[in-house]
Amino acid sequence: MHGRKRVKPSAEVEKLRKEKEVTKIKEYRNLVESYFQKKDKKEFDNDALALTTKILSQNPDFYSIWNFRRLILLNGLLKECSEEDKQQTLSTELVFLQELFQLNPKSYWIFNHRRWCLETMQNPDWDKELQLVGKFLELDARNFHAWDYRRYVTSKLSCTTETSLTQIEFDFTTTKINQNFSNYSAWHQRSKLLPLLIKEKNLDEQEKKKLIDKEFELVKAAFYTDPDDQSAWLYHWWLVAQGSIISTSQMNEESKESSNSLNQNLSINTSERIELLQREINVVRELLELEPDSKYCLQTLANLLSELKSNVKEDSKKIDDEIVTICDRLIKIDKFRTKRYEDLRSKFISNQQG
Repeated sequence: MHGRKRVKPSAEVEKLRKEKEVTKIKEYRNLVESYFQKKDKKEFDNDALALTTKILSQNPDFYSIWNFRRLILLNGLLKECSEEDKQQTLSTELVFLQELFQLNPKSYWIFNHRRWCLETMQNPDWDKELQLVGKFLELDARNFHAWDYRRYVTSKLSCTTETSLTQIEFDFTTTKINQNFSNYSAWHQRSKLLPLLIKEKNLDEQEKKKLIDKEFELVKAAFYTDPDDQSAWLYHWWLVAQGSIISTSQMNEESKESSNSLNQNLSINTSERIELLQREINVVRELLELEPDSKYCLQTLANLLSELKSNVKEDSKKIDDEIVTICDRLIKIDKFRTKRYEDLRSKFISNQQG
């Protein structure tokens, strides 16, 4: 209770707690030993299934147990049974998995086994799965395992319906981002969906530009709200990078691939690109006036200036000077990446001397 002094447990209570813990560990070890025995003997019976249930209920990340459980099902309950019985057995398995999610909603192995169950069933209910993963993301909107599972479910749903889910999923990311801008998984999902949305809607150039500008407004609201959160900045770098990758090493290979994908759907000439870069440089400069020590803001300004330099001939030395100044500031405020900034700084100093 708040406001109450925490009372240290008595020696007797502590002793009982430790004894209970020792007993629990001993019981778990006995269960694991029984598992190895049944595995070695290839006993795929109901007792073996019950044994895996007990172990997984205590440790749902014991991946070897999941492998054994699938062997038990394939060689036992699912072997030579009717499709109706098979459906019922796997439906029961799905219920068991929902219970385990309460222990660890971010367990890769639970999600992995759930996929196996659904793909083994003759009639999986993908709509129900989409509702379920939606509930997971209501509880934790940044659960990246749940986001990955949602992509999996929607890919399966898209094979069973003629209606595209791209707009629905895009709107879903909008909802999650507006609830909390600091959601890398939602931004990442959005970067996957935006090129698909442009392609599916067959937008003309003006409509494409309008859509992209709306994205810039959304991400601007995000990093103005929390300039120290990296997720929105990553999406901003991805947006800016339409086919022409920004020069510093902040973006990963996946960002580059997504950027090229977007560029295939959004043509942009040099003058438009320069206009976009100058606009975003002004946006970042305005934020820097409010947040002069924001490392992501400074990194982004350096990226944008470097990209602008590759598109214009004039003011080359002036741009180099500003990037060097930015690197000096970053070296002071971001000690963990000093070497990176020093390398970048030396590059632009070399440009000046050359």
